[in-house]
Amino acid sequence: MKYCVDGKVVDPIHGAGVITEISNQRISGEMHECVVIEIVVGKKRVLVPTENLDEAELRPVVSRSELEEALNELSCKPDELPKDWRRRIEKLKERVHSGEPKEVAKAIRDIIARSILNKMNPSEKRVLNEAVNVLAGEVALVKNISSESAKEIIKKSARLGVQKNVKKSSEGKSKAGKSS
Repeated sequence: MKYCVDGKVVDPIHGAGVITEISNQRISGEMHECVVIEIVVGKKRVLVPTENLDEAELRPVVSRSELEEALNELSCKPDELPKDWRRRIEKLKERVHSGEPKEVAKAIRDIIARSILNKMNPSEKRVLNEAVNVLAGEVALVKNISSESAKEIIKKSARLGVQKNVKKSSEGKSKAGKSS
C-alpha cells in the first residue's frame, strides 16, 4: 500500500486516522522517516517509521458497503462467549485488535448482549469502550462525520440489535413453552 498525506488508514491498535505528514522524526536519538497519523478518536498522534510499515499492519479504511456489513453485525444474533472472564476478555480483545470492523462490531454486540443478563465487569467495560472508539474512528472517516456522531450510530445500532434478538429469543421460548 502506498501512503500519502491525507490518506485515511487504520492502525489495528490505535484505530482510524488520517496521515498528516511523512517526515523525518527523531526516535530514541536517531532520525527515521515516519508516517504521522492523527487518530480520529482520542486526538492522539501515532508515528510509524516507514521501515516498520509492514509490521504495523496499517490498512486503508473500508468501503461504505464493507462498513455497512460491519454495522449490520451489531444486529445479528450474539455469539456465545466463554464463561471464564479471562478467556472471555481475551477473545473480545482479539476481535478488537484484529482491526477488522466486522470483528470489532461482533465484540461490541456480544458485550452488550451479555450485559443484559449479567452486570458488565470493569474489564468488559474497558474492552467495550475501546471497541466503540476503534469502530467509531472508521465510521467517522468513511461517512465523513464527527467521532461523536459515529459513536451514537454504533450505540444506537447495537441497542436496537440486542433488543431485536432479546425479543426473538423470548418469543421463541414462549412458543416452545406453549407446544409442550
